Amino acid sequence: MAANPVPVVETRSAERGTEQPAPPAGEKGTPAVPRGLPLFARLFLLILVCTLPPLMWLGLEMMNANEVALTETVRHQHRSIVWSVQRTVRGELARVEQDLEDVSNILFRPGPSDDAKRYALAGSRVAVLRDIDFVTLYAPSGQSITTVKAEEVPDPRVPSRLEPALLDALRASNGQLVVQGVHANAQGEPLLDVFFPIVRDGGSMRAVLGTQVKLRELCKVIGNFGEQFLGSRENVFVVDRERRLVLHADPARVAAREDLSRHGLFSALSGDSSFRTDMVAISDFQLDGVEMLGSLEVLSERGWAVAVYQPQSVVYASLSTMRRTILKVLVLSALVALVAGLLGARLLTWPIRDLMAATRALAERTFRGVGERVTRRGDELGALGRAFDSMALTLEAKEREVVTQTQVRAALSRYLSPDVVDLVVSNPDQLRLGGERREVTILFADVVGFTKLSESQPPETIVALLNELFTFATEIIQRRGGIIDKFIGDCVMAVWGSPQSHPDDALRAVQAAEDLRRWLDVGNRRWRARWGIEIQLAIGIHTGPAVAGNVGSEKRMEYTVIGDTVNVAARIESMAQPGQILVSEATRERIGDSGVELVPAGERQLHGRTAATRIFEVPL
Repeated sequence: MAANPVPVVETRSAERGTEQPAPPAGEKGTPAVPRGLPLFARLFLLILVCTLPPLMWLGLEMMNANEVALTETVRHQHRSIVWSVQRTVRGELARVEQDLEDVSNILFRPGPSDDAKRYALAGSRVAVLRDIDFVTLYAPSGQSITTVKAEEVPDPRVPSRLEPALLDALRASNGQLVVQGVHANAQGEPLLDVFFPIVRDGGSMRAVLGTQVKLRELCKVIGNFGEQFLGSRENVFVVDRERRLVLHADPARVAAREDLSRHGLFSALSGDSSFRTDMVAISDFQLDGVEMLGSLEVLSERGWAVAVYQPQSVVYASLSTMRRTILKVLVLSALVALVAGLLGARLLTWPIRDLMAATRALAERTFRGVGERVTRRGDELGALGRAFDSMALTLEAKEREVVTQTQVRAALSRYLSPDVVDLVVSNPDQLRLGGERREVTILFADVVGFTKLSESQPPETIVALLNELFTFATEIIQRRGGIIDKFIGDCVMAVWGSPQSHPDDALRAVQAAEDLRRWLDVGNRRWRARWGIEIQLAIGIHTGPAVAGNVGSEKRMEYTVIGDTVNVAARIESMAQPGQILVSEATRERIGDSGVELVPAGERQLHGRTAATRIFEVPL
């Protein structure tokens, strides 16, 4: 094909005012474009821009994900330590409770009544216990009775009478061990005061056993947990509700009842200060200027809390190594992306020109292909070109189809209801004469005294009034699921049950009639103010079988319903007074107990029918 002649465009120079020729034309007669970066460079930069940011984002996400995973791992580790401490403490207290129960069985089991023998046997049992040196027996009133122990154990210092609050707690414990608190003996060893109620079969308290549990071994176990899992014996401890140490790797600190209420872990966490409700928490805090990560879990049955913590520098020590590794991977990925961009830009430059030209044509709604230079290629670009050609053909066909359907819908929506329009457009094969038998509900709404109104008003006023009336009537009927079958002068015929049916079509029709009557009050106020006129509607409703479908000829047809049901509905409407809604017995039966009030209006003899028809009225 010969090239088009080069056009000459007159331009005015701002400085000289001379005429300058237009730039030379490009290939195939297309105007030359301003000089800039070549397509190769642009594509290369595009590949880098599309590759490097995702790689950077991926690296950052990997860092964040690993940090979150590491934090979660530490959290699970802390929970595991806390659970182990809780299990150990509960096991130790359960063992103490079992030991005291064994002593109580010796003291109160049936057998010899000699108290001295019982006390001696109980003392022998106490002598073999690991962490208990003595047991004191108290009466239910709290008065001390005796203390049983091994002979070599010095007499302990125990209260001669128990406090009333402690006695109340023992009675409410249901026979469970009650932990009173921690104190130190003369040697500075931490001891835990515990009391065990001995309960009769009837539930009353028979006596109380009190003792002091040595905590040194348990503190050693707690320290071993911290050393094994956290690298420090100091980082695991148990406190009571007053934030005072109960268990710690250093027994001296427990014996001193060290107050940890100002510990950074408790200031960073919130919760029940009494430790009587279950609570699990993890938080960052500072301890002596060092950033820490700590966890706390409540031992609610004792009012204690188990706490563990670690320096964040230890917790996140592996993050620095991980970040360096990820940065190396990112740099390597960037180099690979650079080489790929160079090669990809070189391979894709010239076929992309044709694709861009075809894309511009497509944007201008010119559905043409990309040419043989691209489609005859055997690689992915060739497949893309062939797919582009196929897409252009498909888009052209779809555009014609959409335009056709839009035109059809726009035209039909002025004459038919939305349901009928959808039926016609979605199923064009149904555009043939014929119908099907269906149960429908027919509503006729007629303007009363329309002839006299037409004589007293200009035709323009009558048309405007009817248009406004029919507009709102259509909206009300369609909102209630019905369709407008036709407008007959000043009368509206509506149908429920065709082409779509619902179980409550009869109820919908009656509700639509009520809506019409209510809306007419608003319309009359407007028409009275505008033209000085009012209108009233007479409405009749009937339910029964009818044939719904296309009626007419092959050249002109109408979707409607035909049958005796339509005639009966029209007859009922003709008997209605202004503002009255009359409903047939068949419609009333379909409505059932739906809450709509219907008042019997007697039996009426309809024109053209031998049998009388029972009529009901919808009251105002």
